[in-house]
Amino acid sequence: MTQPVDIVFSPVPPGGRVPYWRLVLRSCSQLCFQTNELTGLCFLAAVLVASPIAAAYMLIAAIIAPGGRMLLGERGPVLATGLPGLNPCLIAVSLPAFFQTGWTNLGMWGVLLACVAIAVVLVRILVAVLPFPILALPFLIIFWVLHALVPHIDVLQPIAFGATEPAAFHPLTAVIFSLGQAVFSPTILSGMLFIAGMFLSDRRHALIALLGGVIGTFVSYYRDVDPASVNLGLYGFNGVLTAVSVFVICGGRLRLAVLGALLATIMMPAIADLGLQTQSAPFVFTTWLVLALGWIEDKWFGVEETSEQPPPRIPEQNI
Repeated sequence: MTQPVDIVFSPVPPGGRVPYWRLVLRSCSQLCFQTNELTGLCFLAAVLVASPIAAAYMLIAAIIAPGGRMLLGERGPVLATGLPGLNPCLIAVSLPAFFQTGWTNLGMWGVLLACVAIAVVLVRILVAVLPFPILALPFLIIFWVLHALVPHIDVLQPIAFGATEPAAFHPLTAVIFSLGQAVFSPTILSGMLFIAGMFLSDRRHALIALLGGVIGTFVSYYRDVDPASVNLGLYGFNGVLTAVSVFVICGGRLRLAVLGALLATIMMPAIADLGLQTQSAPFVFTTWLVLALGWIEDKWFGVEETSEQPPPRIPEQNI
């Protein structure tokens, strides 16, 4: 069946060169592990309706990331997926979400360019030295360093978030906000644009993202998390990202995606207790944990089949 993206844009032949502007859109789509220009447009729109300056930051990161990887020698199929844009785009959209920014704030524009450049180089280094998917680890490292530098760099002015007022639990709103929070854009319209982008890329991934948001929302609520925070999607978005990443990386297994969403939600308070900004850390650590469990299962608990000892025959009366 012809994909929507192939109707709107000319299909790229296997091994063909992807135009640079399409690499930019694919970089945006990788915020939830998709390779789809229409999805990238939807994600960019989701960020735009929540924060125009965040959309500008994201677009700049998406423009720089492919070129940066080319300068570092990347010419393979990974570049065509847009994956090199994941961490640069993540750090770009996170800056306006957590720090004071403005169109005339030249200092923060400089921070953006520096962070994007560091992300491009850091991704290259970590991919070379780590034997497992790095996911959003470069983004986390950069964000944690920025947070540590706040007392020492005047241009970094954190946004002061007021205490949430007591509120009733609104499950539908919370799930939609969780989808928007996956791109640091907590609005109803952002959440709808996010899930629309996922559907345009892969319906299964869209359903998995929605399921991850539902799991993260309800698990956090029934663990006595503040309903106001749950309503804002602050606890559901790691379920969204983890469910999709585990489903994509671990062979499209629904049960593992559900397990990942559960573990990521449960892990959030533990990471906060370490004094770290949680951000997307639960999704990264949980995906690694599921991969490690799969490796242990294959290495130590796999069933060895030999020609000398065939599997037992099922009695005919049990068939």
